[in-house]
Amino acid sequence: MAQGSAHGVAYDFWWRVRTEQDSRGWTDDELRARTGVARTTVGRMKVGKRPPTARVVNALADALEIDPAEAHRLAGRAPAPPTGPDAARASEISVREAIRRDPAYTAQQRTLMLSLLDIFEQANRRV
Repeated sequence: MAQGSAHGVAYDFWWRVRTEQDSRGWTDDELRARTGVARTTVGRMKVGKRPPTARVVNALADALEIDPAEAHRLAGRAPAPPTGPDAARASEISVREAIRRDPAYTAQQRTLMLSLLDIFEQANRRV
């Protein structure tokens, strides 16, 4: 499912979590006990407009042995790696440009991250 579908931004991760949970025969209560993530939080990934927090993604990925990078991509927290002709050019994109382009960030998060990047760049110029 693409992010632009009628499903939530983290639908793909929700589907993967449910598939892994089912393959282990875990109930929702067992998943919560192993991850500390509430059933309602997992359910919101199916239809939610925002990606789950990194803590939620990490807890579920760890318990279900899902590669963390893949989990964050499926959850809408990281962009999919480029393929085709754009793949070679991807390493040329600056951190600043990556922050601007990433659809997982809200405007407020984007502004904060760019401000932090400015602080790091200023500190590195002094060294």
